[in-house]
Amino acid sequence: MRPKRRAAPALLAAVLLAFAGGAPAAWGPAGGPLRAYLPDARAVPGWAPDGGPQEFEGEDLFAYIDGGAEIYEEYGFRRVAVQDYKDGGGKSLSLEVFEMETPAAAFGMFTFKRSGRGRSLALGGGGEIESYYLNFWKGRFLVTLTGFDETPGTRAGLEAVAAAVETRIGDGGEAPRLAGLLPGRGLRTESVKYVRGRLGLANAYDLHAARGLDFAEAVKGDYEDGTALIVLAYASPQALASAWAELRGEIARGGWFERTDAEAVYRDGRGRFAAFAPGPEVLAVALGADAAAARRRAESAAAGTR
Repeated sequence: MRPKRRAAPALLAAVLLAFAGGAPAAWGPAGGPLRAYLPDARAVPGWAPDGGPQEFEGEDLFAYIDGGAEIYEEYGFRRVAVQDYKDGGGKSLSLEVFEMETPAAAFGMFTFKRSGRGRSLALGGGGEIESYYLNFWKGRFLVTLTGFDETPGTRAGLEAVAAAVETRIGDGGEAPRLAGLLPGRGLRTESVKYVRGRLGLANAYDLHAARGLDFAEAVKGDYEDGTALIVLAYASPQALASAWAELRGEIARGGWFERTDAEAVYRDGRGRFAAFAPGPEVLAVALGADAAAARRRAESAAAGTR
């Protein structure tokens, strides 16, 4: 669903227009002009701003996005700047620059929004374009561009505006360490999802459990052999042990999961085997059509074997 736009007051719009296109300022504790990351009419030949920029901060995000703001809040949302663009032939696109709390939060939202079916782009920490939709992340920023058709001209405009934004953002940040704990052999890197809460986890894989999910962060990846791996990290070994006891009890009560003959291996509501393996730092969950293979993958991940 496309975001719901809210018109800015006339005075605010005039102020925003007056400052649009300035040099990007470093984002410090006192705040800064996020709109400075929006390219002006000189930055992208053939494309120019269409109307004035808008900014939404904190709870105002719920007024801008009609359904779906919660996931941004879960990852750690600060504010967003929005600007529409048009070319001489009447084509249009929309740019959104989200500032998140940390690079990990920006990376997580990028993995949440990308489909994994598009073409990878060398932008920032990583980018993807699919049909008329482009996302990339860099540092604390998630950048999303949406076109209104799939013509070559619009797609070229999406990439050109994205490149102009990327050059205005300063140093990037690294992906979370947890994302690097997924064993690399056979991993479909475009499938990786970094998760910060229950909404993100439910999107990656719904455990259908109410207890044992107070994890600090998680990551999920799909593999070429059809299996999937989820790694849940907790704040301490004690928190992990307590959470695993609660989660195991919740799962054992039945419903979505059914017991099997193997220890800590269940069959989920889609007929897949789900193998659980607690380790010293993480709880690993492997999904697949073969119970033994799922268990091996989960135990390997829990032990930290790459």
